Amino acid sequence: MISWDIFGYIGTIIILYSFVIENIFKLRLINSIGSVFWIIYGFGILAWPTVIVNSCILLIHTIWFIKHRKEWLR
Repeated sequence: MISWDIFGYIGTIIILYSFVIENIFKLRLINSIGSVFWIIYGFGILAWPTVIVNSCILLIHTIWFIKHRKEWLR
């Protein structure tokens, strides 16, 4: 049996860590990884609001990466 809580804790640690990063690209990248863990956690415990908000956050970061791809591909 999978303990879904571990995904929630890992996601929490990663997202909290992302907020101490000054580089916006790295902040968004690390925050995106944390959101993926939260999405997995949300699916695991059937918490749809958690899945929805973190999917939206991931989408916002993805759009930002696409808009700024020329800057970070240098």
